[in-house]
Amino acid sequence: MRRTVAGIWDVPADGAAPALIVLAASFFLGAAAGCILASRVDGNALEGLGSYISAFLAVSGAGEVTAPALLPLLWETLRWPLITAVLGFTALGLLGIPILFAVRGFLLSFAAASFVKVLGGTGGLLAFLLFGISGMVSVPALFVLGVQGFNASRCLAGRALGEGKSRSPYGRKYFLRCGMCAAAFLVCVVLEYVAVSPLVAGVAGALSG
Repeated sequence: MRRTVAGIWDVPADGAAPALIVLAASFFLGAAAGCILASRVDGNALEGLGSYISAFLAVSGAGEVTAPALLPLLWETLRWPLITAVLGFTALGLLGIPILFAVRGFLLSFAAASFVKVLGGTGGLLAFLLFGISGMVSVPALFVLGVQGFNASRCLAGRALGEGKSRSPYGRKYFLRCGMCAAAFLVCVVLEYVAVSPLVAGVAGALSG
């Protein structure tokens, strides 16, 4: 059973490393840009950001934050893998998937860095609760989808450029990985719906108390 599962995750070695390097670099550059932008927020922008976070903490600490609505939560969690998966079925994914990863890295890091900018170390804890708990599952799963989608897009682009017919990248393992990643993202939805709000409310309540 273990070998079967390992085989499903085994992206061909000649394509996995280059795709992983490209996507990791894109994600890192986006994350670095998010951190730099958050660190340079000052003046009225910083005051507005601080007011927003303070209001969020006040509402959370008072226990007024309820579990998020399910449909918006599903969209918030599944939009990134859905777009990645769709791009993986087109040659456009060769450019679109790295851009998507850069945007994802930017938004995650900017949100987390903003909490740290306003609240210091406590902001780091809140950022982990808000983004890190589900991110520990969603980001690796997104990379799995991204790597195989990038390789598939590269194969399609090669065909379009007349490099000859190659074996279809959309085999049984491809769709099994998609299914396993879908299950991982559904776990993220459950975590966000059940666990994150109470944890954030507890920390916010301790801070306000």
